[in-house]
Amino acid sequence: MIQLKLLIWFMAPEGIMAAISFILYRSETDIRPGSETARVLMDKARRWNERFDLTGFLHHEDGFFFQWLEGQPDNLAAIMERIERDPRHRNLTYLARGTQAERQFARWRMGYSTRSEASVLRWLADHPVVIRERKEYAAGMLAFLREREALLN
Repeated sequence: MIQLKLLIWFMAPEGIMAAISFILYRSETDIRPGSETARVLMDKARRWNERFDLTGFLHHEDGFFFQWLEGQPDNLAAIMERIERDPRHRNLTYLARGTQAERQFARWRMGYSTRSEASVLRWLADHPVVIRERKEYAAGMLAFLREREALLN
């Protein structure tokens, strides 16, 4: 089974307990993967993420966004409020949220992949992930996104 590390704390430089918050969500979209609209959206997302010191990865496939975002809790909450109001995202579903000791996607303001690189549906079918179990589904999605990220290096 695929494991997802949650609720791991670390010591901040000031000696105060702190954590990197994360959110994994899925939303529906009419934007076509790899389209000019998608490129503009990704450019804007990267700028906002730079401003708010967020990192993450987005996979875009068959009318869905699967996105992992991470950073300081207040900054992450501010960006998620924007995403929740954005009409390009419909039926947004949180798959996982919590804290972690370190960033999963520290090198990426926003990594991006599409089905043309790899299908998340095929990946889930080929791996022992029970998608009815939210934690396991989230762990599988994180593993898929990490795999995509590793191939972009």
